[in-house]
Amino acid sequence: MREFSPEWGKIKEAIQRIFHNGGLKLISLGIAIVLWFFVTNYQDPETILTFNNVPVKLLHTERVTAEGKMFIVLDESDTIPVVTITAPRSVVDALAADNVVATADLIDMTEDNKVPIAVNTNKYGGQIKSIEGSIKHVLLSIEDKKMGTFQIETAINGKVASGNQLGQITMEQNQVRVTGPASYVDRIKSAGVVVDVSGADSSISTNAEIHLYDGDGRDMDLDDLLTLNIDKTMVKVEVLAVKTIPVKIAVSGTPAEGYRLTGETSVEPGRIKVAGKKSVLDNVSSVSIPSSDLNVSGRNKNFVRNIKISKYLSSGVTLADGEEDNVKVTVEIVPMEDEKE
Repeated sequence: MREFSPEWGKIKEAIQRIFHNGGLKLISLGIAIVLWFFVTNYQDPETILTFNNVPVKLLHTERVTAEGKMFIVLDESDTIPVVTITAPRSVVDALAADNVVATADLIDMTEDNKVPIAVNTNKYGGQIKSIEGSIKHVLLSIEDKKMGTFQIETAINGKVASGNQLGQITMEQNQVRVTGPASYVDRIKSAGVVVDVSGADSSISTNAEIHLYDGDGRDMDLDDLLTLNIDKTMVKVEVLAVKTIPVKIAVSGTPAEGYRLTGETSVEPGRIKVAGKKSVLDNVSSVSIPSSDLNVSGRNKNFVRNIKISKYLSSGVTLADGEEDNVKVTVEIVPMEDEKE
């Protein structure tokens, strides 16, 4: 008969103790596991967290642009309305909006121009049970790339100070080139800048922003679809002073034999408004029609002439807005016998 060593006896005794009441011990182990899960979920339960308006970053856009095409995002589908995350409370409490990362890779674009959206977080990824966006795809429209050139027009807003008027308007650059999807470029009717002159009593220089307008005159939203070669241009708006001055005349020559000048003359209008730089107008007090243009030699009746007054204005002086470039000059001539009477 084989004999066992004392050590074996001890091992046997230990094994018997371990398996003594084995069923009870298995029940105890199961209860312990259940209690562990209960305590864990009680202290750090799963919680649902939502983030609104999560932007989607588009990857590998060169798949489209390298072919001379452009894409337009439809229905604002590059923004996920709601992202829902399920995770333990301790994780949820540590997440912020900038931890949610949404991407759409154009390499995965389908034939109908849908790009699948992948939503993840940049931390605690292994502890998150689920993360899901309320939309699954970015929807694109693919178009030809087009360029158009437009003349820049100037629009004036407001009124200059009393006693002034607008002068010449000049732009450093008067054309803009616009590049974008063909359907967007085709909508552009004109380009322009707006300059506010409210209350101005001196000339204005401003770097004005360029706007694009559609056929209904509405300002188009440039966003990222339309690219301008320049987005501003320097505009100079001249503001001129306005002054009222008298019209003076001088008469030359002798009427026909038997006729004379009475000395009565008239100018209609007798005063006109002129415009110019204030420094120039300060030295202007009147405008004169020279006698060489009012020669009555050989006349036997009243001398009447309509004259363009602008040609007699000094350099740097113009007629003010709304002024007629015409004055009527009358020089009275009567027979000599009228004097005897």
